[in-house]
Amino acid sequence: MRLGFDIGGTFIKLFDGRRVEKVKTPRSVEGIVSIIAKKVQKARAGRVGVAVAGLVDIREGVVTESPNLSFLNGTPLKFLLEKELHVPVLTVNDATAAAYAEYFRGAGRGSSLLVCLTIGTGLGGGAVLKGELLLGTSGAAMEVGHTVVEKDGWPCRCGRRGCLEAYVSSYGLEKLYLSKSGRKLPSHEVIQRALLGEPEAKQAVGKMVEYLSVGVMNLVHIFNPDVVVLAGGIPSNYPEIVDMTERLVREKAFPLTLKELTIKLAELGEFSGAIGAWMLSDNLPDSNSRSDRNV
Repeated sequence: MRLGFDIGGTFIKLFDGRRVEKVKTPRSVEGIVSIIAKKVQKARAGRVGVAVAGLVDIREGVVTESPNLSFLNGTPLKFLLEKELHVPVLTVNDATAAAYAEYFRGAGRGSSLLVCLTIGTGLGGGAVLKGELLLGTSGAAMEVGHTVVEKDGWPCRCGRRGCLEAYVSSYGLEKLYLSKSGRKLPSHEVIQRALLGEPEAKQAVGKMVEYLSVGVMNLVHIFNPDVVVLAGGIPSNYPEIVDMTERLVREKAFPLTLKELTIKLAELGEFSGAIGAWMLSDNLPDSNSRSDRNV
């Protein structure tokens, strides 16, 4: 029995191979460890995969930086969980896990090179080439949300200015809506208003998509993928942004880079990170020989 968790800025999501569930993310390391421990003990799981919104040192299992969960900065999460659970634990970036899940079980099936962006509390990225994750030398590759798109732009939660995440995220959407309407609303309400046709909300979403399309175009020019997947809570609740993004990317990018490109909505929805963590836990040392990738 394995469990996969995705620790996000708003929710902890869980996948056990069949079912999904989510709970609110506590605002402390102890609270997160406690929730995971209770779920693992109840399920009698023997292996655990944990995806985290932030930079994760894949060798040490340390969350080095998490702009949207800053209390996790420097936390040796793998060590703490293994000490508490007495089972092997794998820790990984949440968008990396989502990319892996979508490649094998979701919108990226049959892809050669998949790029996945997770858009929710923050903005993350992951990539898979011919079945292998592109991790970089220390697991920090594809920090798309912290590429700069506006010199001296809006403050990002990472402490820099002008990051893509400052515009393409729940808090970015809230700020865009505030700039259009003069009203401060949570992102889910902005999305609901946009779905109902409110002009200011639609303008805010449209501006967010303009920034998103710049980020996607940059990735398309760098990687030349055949599939880009948009995952996370915002695309799940406002699927129209997929077509909006693709239209803008096709207007801006080099035609050759678009030749085999499709931009898709994640098929696994907001649980792609938890599913990816569950899948990757199959690679832990005591895993059996059967792969669950294509279950």
